[in-house]
Amino acid sequence: MKILKAPTIKDASPLELNNRALARRAAAEGFVLLENDGTLPLKEKKIALYGAGARMTVKGGTGSGAVRERYSVTIEQGLLNAGYEIVSTPWLDRFDRFYADTYESYRRQQEERVKGMQNFYQILGTVTPFRHPTGIPITEEDVAASACDTAVYVLARQAGEGNDRVDEKGDYRLDDIERESLEFASTHYRNLIVVINCGGVIDLSFMDTLHVSALVYFVQGGEEGGNALADVLSGKQNFSGRLATSWAYRFEDLPSNSTYSYLGGDPYNQEYNEGIYVGYRFFDSFGVKPRYRFGYGLSYTRFTADLADLHSENGRLSLRTVVKNAGNYSGRETLLVYASIPFGESGAEARRLVAFAKSKDLLPGEKEELTVSIPLRELSCYDEQKAAWVLRSGEYGLYLNDRPCALLSLGQKAVLEQCENICAPQHEISEIVPPKRESLFPDGLPRLALEPALPETLIHRYEKPEYADPLADMMNTEQLIRLTVGGGTSNKNLQVEAMGASGTTTPDLYDTLGIANVILSDGPAGLNLTSQVVELPDGSTKAARVPENLEAYKRYFFGFAGMALKSQMADPNDGVVHYQYATAWPCSQLLAQSFDQALLEEVGDAVGAEMEAFGVTVWLAPGMNIHRNPLCGRTFEYYSEDPLVSGKLAAAIVRGVQRHPGKGMSVKHFAANNCELERNMSSSNLTERTLREIYLHGFEIAVRESAPMTVMAAYNKINGVYCTNNYDLLVKVLRNEWGFKGLVMSDWDSMKASREDCTKAVSGDVQKAAAAQCDLIMPGRPDQYDALQKGLESGTVNPDDIRRSAARVLWMIRKNTILGIR
Repeated sequence: MKILKAPTIKDASPLELNNRALARRAAAEGFVLLENDGTLPLKEKKIALYGAGARMTVKGGTGSGAVRERYSVTIEQGLLNAGYEIVSTPWLDRFDRFYADTYESYRRQQEERVKGMQNFYQILGTVTPFRHPTGIPITEEDVAASACDTAVYVLARQAGEGNDRVDEKGDYRLDDIERESLEFASTHYRNLIVVINCGGVIDLSFMDTLHVSALVYFVQGGEEGGNALADVLSGKQNFSGRLATSWAYRFEDLPSNSTYSYLGGDPYNQEYNEGIYVGYRFFDSFGVKPRYRFGYGLSYTRFTADLADLHSENGRLSLRTVVKNAGNYSGRETLLVYASIPFGESGAEARRLVAFAKSKDLLPGEKEELTVSIPLRELSCYDEQKAAWVLRSGEYGLYLNDRPCALLSLGQKAVLEQCENICAPQHEISEIVPPKRESLFPDGLPRLALEPALPETLIHRYEKPEYADPLADMMNTEQLIRLTVGGGTSNKNLQVEAMGASGTTTPDLYDTLGIANVILSDGPAGLNLTSQVVELPDGSTKAARVPENLEAYKRYFFGFAGMALKSQMADPNDGVVHYQYATAWPCSQLLAQSFDQALLEEVGDAVGAEMEAFGVTVWLAPGMNIHRNPLCGRTFEYYSEDPLVSGKLAAAIVRGVQRHPGKGMSVKHFAANNCELERNMSSSNLTERTLREIYLHGFEIAVRESAPMTVMAAYNKINGVYCTNNYDLLVKVLRNEWGFKGLVMSDWDSMKASREDCTKAVSGDVQKAAAAQCDLIMPGRPDQYDALQKGLESGTVNPDDIRRSAARVLWMIRKNTILGIR
């Protein structure tokens, strides 16, 4: 018996059509207008369109972030759909040919590199990523043929899982052709609009010397990105996005400019010497001016925001504000509330985001009251010596966006939470310290004493959490291991299938115990599934031999791997075709720039509906690692440089998905997984304060506010201990302090079974997983099963630990509304 939930009707379903409309709206809410001299909204209908992303628009990242949607709207097509006339078609056609030739040359090189290899994973490890060509020159003939005043140039970059970006021309920096083309367009067109189609930050030094009429940060807009961009360029919808990550003037201005990823010299140790001073915390505290600050973004209108009321009770502050549209266009305002933290003995950031909210669409002159609630914990610092979250004595300034609005005071420091120390560094971590600052605030600000709002100190208890299930208690050793080791990336015995999904729990216990498998699917921008699947008369399934599937294999699999996968495809006429066209949503970074928690909950609800349609139980998202450095290859998968933004938005999307009974998410990658270089072997070395305040805090908010079904432990080590084997991380913090009740799984192939590999510490140790309460080993391989069996026989693995993990896997499966447990 096998269940394929995906529909057999080829035409787009009402769900797919509704999600398209939501994806378009979500993208438009996140685009950021960085510069505008009045050229936008764009009234001129004739446009000369250039740049690598014009027709080859990057809608999302590679690796786990990929989605196989039905179609995707490019920037060119979006402008055409909006009624603009593209008058640079000859240039676009030439670039198409150049792109195709470049890719074919790359493909031949890769085929030669993997020639003779038979191992699938060896092939994947040998292939190097394709770097998208950046452009071709614009000529005098192109300008003459276009005969218009306005050029739009789309700078594009692609990145993804497994590789970081590099500080080189053609990646972080513009290459010579791009710079020359921008210079040429700037001097030959009256108006030059530059669109940045990159899931991360690039060097913008060209802005210092060229006249650019408007600069738009498109990021990666998903399948409706082209239409959404046309909406905001035309003025059909106003820009309301704000940067969720700062933009430095120079790469050299960043505190991790010489230590991040490959730049530090030791790929196996990432030293977090900047401490808590990441992004705007660094720029504000050290007096370094960014090109564009966190929270920056222009609009076609302007707003005012004023404090109407401030009070405190039960460990929280409440701010009531009045936001007014003081301009001539309708639009939405983002309200950012910051606090300045007393410097104390160990320093603190000059400003810290403590709350945010988004207004409705306000007509000119219209007002709206927005109230935000701020837990006092958001004002606290972690004291490593006391192992406690502490409110420092002194004055705390509050800011509405960039304006001081109130002053808080505390006479004596107060301990809010008493913890235990975790994840001790194996060597001294040298951190930068900002100059001590004077707290200067304008006269006449409203004042509020914090003493009346102080709660009782929360004292955490550190007990070993247990979890039991009657069925697990009945199971023998072999069955327990089967349950705690995943069912692989493909398995002919599945009871429930969504082909292309990243993994499944074991299908091998259904006949004996009635335990069906459940499906787990990447990725952060939407469900990553095979678009068309053929169900054959014998009940087996294969990917359909259709152009879109063949193209996907051609682009990502080479040599023997490509041939093997193609040989496993079936003609659509050989059986019943199931259609798994999932929505390609705007990437997480773009969604974060909306600062709209309600919008992300709506997106989560829409993905939950697709999970129901395709038979997926767990969506392996959201990715919520911090934007520590712009060279991270997976920046697009993550929300922000700020943990509050990351946590609140992750919680919103989890709540949306988990409205659907039996559907869950897996917040990832827990934790401090901030670069891709040697991710299976590298150690993130940082102080406990930095770990807690920056790299764990977003996860804490998501866990406390949305109760995700699962958490995914990351590949890397923290201070020398693998996350998958880290009791401090997975038990003391996640379960004891935050109260997490769900399942913890490993990232894919993050744990080795070979004792030699484990001794060399080249990955997490599968035999140590259950003791650290990493419950499910993914995706699951026979050698991992054998290693656990040997560990139980030798006494290295405690059977009680395996039984507890199995009970949690059963808890997850019981939530599955497709089959679950008989």
